[in-house]
Amino acid sequence: MNRASKLVAAGATSVLLAAVAASSGAATAGPDRSSGPGGSKTAKGKVVTPRDPLAKRFVRGVSLEEITEHQVALQRIASLNDGTREVLSPGYAESVDYVVDTLRDAGLRVQVEEFNFPFWQESQPPVLDQVSPRPTTYVPGDAEDDGSAAVDFITMANSPTVELEDAPVFPVGGIVDPPTGGSASGCAPEDYAGVAGQVALVQRGTCPFVDKWQLAQAAGATGVIIYNEGNTPERQAPLFVDNQPDAPATIAAVISDYALGDELLQAYKAGENPTVDLKVYGTFTDRFFPQVIAETRGGDPDHVVVVGAHLDSVPEGPGINDDGSGVATLLAQAEEIAEGRHKLRNKVRFGFWGAEENGLVGSVYYAQNLSQAEVDRIDVILNYDMLASANYVRFVYDGDGDDAPDNPAGPEGSGLVEQVHDDWLRSKGLASERIPFDGRSDYVGFIDRGIPGGGVFAGAEGVKTAEQAAEYGGAEGSWYDPCYHQACDDLTTVFTGVPPLEAEGLAPEGDEAAKRAAQRAMAGGALRGLDELSDAASYAVYYFGASRDPFRTGHDHHRASAGDRATRGYQWRGPEHRVRR
Repeated sequence: MNRASKLVAAGATSVLLAAVAASSGAATAGPDRSSGPGGSKTAKGKVVTPRDPLAKRFVRGVSLEEITEHQVALQRIASLNDGTREVLSPGYAESVDYVVDTLRDAGLRVQVEEFNFPFWQESQPPVLDQVSPRPTTYVPGDAEDDGSAAVDFITMANSPTVELEDAPVFPVGGIVDPPTGGSASGCAPEDYAGVAGQVALVQRGTCPFVDKWQLAQAAGATGVIIYNEGNTPERQAPLFVDNQPDAPATIAAVISDYALGDELLQAYKAGENPTVDLKVYGTFTDRFFPQVIAETRGGDPDHVVVVGAHLDSVPEGPGINDDGSGVATLLAQAEEIAEGRHKLRNKVRFGFWGAEENGLVGSVYYAQNLSQAEVDRIDVILNYDMLASANYVRFVYDGDGDDAPDNPAGPEGSGLVEQVHDDWLRSKGLASERIPFDGRSDYVGFIDRGIPGGGVFAGAEGVKTAEQAAEYGGAEGSWYDPCYHQACDDLTTVFTGVPPLEAEGLAPEGDEAAKRAAQRAMAGGALRGLDELSDAASYAVYYFGASRDPFRTGHDHHRASAGDRATRGYQWRGPEHRVRR
């Protein structure tokens, strides 16, 4: 199937889509309710709602069959390139070529733009020596020694060059000695009271390594030694972690084995005032990679709708859901617009971002480097990342932040983006849930520039609840995407909705019988979710593309300048932006 011709793939797709339609009937049928206050006037003064025949025609034109044909092409590319489309691979370069060729054939204006993804490396091995009370030279390791008992410590990626000599070591609050598990050492700012001017000694535990690093830096520590927790045989050896503090690192951090950390801790508790030499030689080298920007030829250039998805996968797999589903949806939308049947008032710009899995690198680089005038011309960012999770939920970003007390609100207007997506789903009788702007996808760079944003999302490694299984179908206790960041995020899983038994997120607490039951419960779910969520996405593209000034801002709306936003100092958080604990 992965290497089938487009004709054969299209035929197979048609059969599968017919099966999905037959199985989903009641799930997608429902009353066609108007959006009410979510409507906005088009250039001719007509209000856009889910009942608008022109909006419905556009949504129908972005068909599931066309979307999945693009997913077949992305799988073919991955299959010919060791099963991956990650940004450093030939599979990513071929994905760029495929998107460029598709969009140029459709008639859009296409640009391949480069973004900077700096490469971190150590120019020489790090040093960690105990100076007093017992002079000891510890053995350094690197990424290849992750989890190895043959070394004593490993530098955290993205550490700068720092040389400390005879530096005092200070154990922070919350260390559990002897270790019993569940340590919250270094997880709260108050744990670092008194650490200023000293090397923080922190125990691994319940919060991310990167949080401990940035809290220590904020408290004035000169360096950080995070030692493994020591409560089980699996939590003894040093680790390699590639995450980046939100504020660029100015102090070095290393992760040591339990024995090294405990030795320094016991010396401190005995009143021996341990000191160390800590020397790290981290350097960054600029590297530039391509990403694709395409615009419609028509539309008001002072009111631009940016629609984005990321083009890269993780190294472990082809990424046909994450984010081949978003990429394929955007390609089908672009082709539909380019046919010229839809008279959209505003310019639509499609962004196919690179190195999202390395920490949103491409999209943030693009957004940071927009001039203020360019920012002011963008009405909205619509972000579509993972629309075909096998155990899906219909998530909508909580634009106004009112769904839960801790949900951050997006820039003014993001509540309307939320409502537009929800209006479409409600018009089809489909329930949805809110998800916060959690900083894990490519809207980040844009909302940090003050641009309203939002989108829909089928779920990643979150666990489906019993209530969600009752509402959406699928398997309680399994991840929304059981193949998230794995080799099985492939065309077979998307087309069947059946993850393999070895999928990490398939009934992770269950036996083989429970896994097989979960497979049956979610079968067909990936395409159902893609069908429903891609329709909501396409309606939103039409709504903001066709509406005259949907945010009621007037022609000269003004967004926050880069200098006013925190994102100007944004750094990626490392591969997959999955923080290790």
